[in-house]
Amino acid sequence: MTRSERRALAARILRVNRSIRHWSTGREINWSKPPKANTIVRFLHQGRTYKCSFRAACHMARLNSLVRAKWGVEIHIMQGPYNTGVAASAGTHDYDATWDISIPGVDWYEAQRFLRANGFGCWVRLPPAFGWHIHGFTLPPREGQSISDDFQVFGFKVGKYVDGGWSLFGRVVGSSQISDYYDERSGLSGHAKDGTWFPDDKAATVFDHQAFIARRVKNAERAKQVLEAA
Repeated sequence: MTRSERRALAARILRVNRSIRHWSTGREINWSKPPKANTIVRFLHQGRTYKCSFRAACHMARLNSLVRAKWGVEIHIMQGPYNTGVAASAGTHDYDATWDISIPGVDWYEAQRFLRANGFGCWVRLPPAFGWHIHGFTLPPREGQSISDDFQVFGFKVGKYVDGGWSLFGRVVGSSQISDYYDERSGLSGHAKDGTWFPDDKAATVFDHQAFIARRVKNAERAKQVLEAA
């Protein structure tokens, strides 16, 4: 293998590692000494930069890898976290963890089922109320008490209607999409029952952040070995 071929292989191995950067400097993450889960970082995807927590970035990177492996396409992000410019979102994207996405070429409800099975609490949104998209969020770890306070317990700040206001105000001040998700409801103001597929054990689907970090460490070591090979 030539030097240029080794560099190309190392770049492919490090593709996911390099998609997440420190927010302030843009530098790559040292995966052996990663930031805290709620640290704000940059997530680089399809030529755009998204602001979100380290855990949310890692989860979206993992979802994208799974989608690419299953369907050979990339997730299309229509709206990320920390975005205040869409009135129809009612503030759900004002802070962390919440995304509007699609999977090109994949049936909307097949995509929803796949994402729910992999720790993304989500719903297909469709006309006439919305343009077609999947709205959802990285499920926080379950801590055994109120579902709505899980983001706050683990130090994540999300939009008022994502967790009912727990992470912003320390109490419930509105409806909670995460509660609706666990109750298999719509995540909208009417809280209608959602008859589509949900995981039986939703908590078991929660993204394993530590396992993801461990894979990134192994990839960094593998890339180093490739570059150092004679």
